[in-house]
Amino acid sequence: MSPADEVASPDPTVGIEPLFGRPRTAAFWAELNDIFFSSSATKDFDSTEARDAFRHRWLGRYLDGDADLAFVAISRPLTADEMLVGYIVGSLEDPAQSPRFADLEYFQALADVTRSYPAQLHVNLAASWRGQGIGKRLVSALAEEVFRRGALGLHAITARGMDNQRFYEAIGFREVGTAEWNGRELVMLGLRSADVLGYRSQ
Repeated sequence: MSPADEVASPDPTVGIEPLFGRPRTAAFWAELNDIFFSSSATKDFDSTEARDAFRHRWLGRYLDGDADLAFVAISRPLTADEMLVGYIVGSLEDPAQSPRFADLEYFQALADVTRSYPAQLHVNLAASWRGQGIGKRLVSALAEEVFRRGALGLHAITARGMDNQRFYEAIGFREVGTAEWNGRELVMLGLRSADVLGYRSQ
């Protein structure tokens, strides 16, 4: 996925809230899907089934299995309807030990590290909302929740050299492991304490 955003002062017109904290409209889900696919490096799919499988792999399975760890960033302008500008999803279980993530083979190469950083995340923002500190606030919301539940550590995985690697490092993550997958070097970035992020949801 593409980088969430750079570190910046929070935008006071954007609130962070649980995704399933209130009913969501069809327009909301369309906005979420737009953010997901526009943030992805994969743009072309052979079929509708392939597109649906891709969404399930990187988003749907987290919404299905870890709904209480999903948060969204909602704009709250004074004169227009609120809109979705970003989201974060994640899980608590060690992905190297869970059959649910067996299709992501790189977790086996990182199994020694995932024991210490079992919780994971995926975060994305609409392109026009990046650079305003919203990505940091989404990560903070998830980090506070997983550490409150006793997770030893939280991780994100990206290809080396991607912009989101710099984003994670800037908010307190550090490189804790690497793996090869599909001809690319993946970097696992880990976080031990939610306090590093200075969580503020509103």
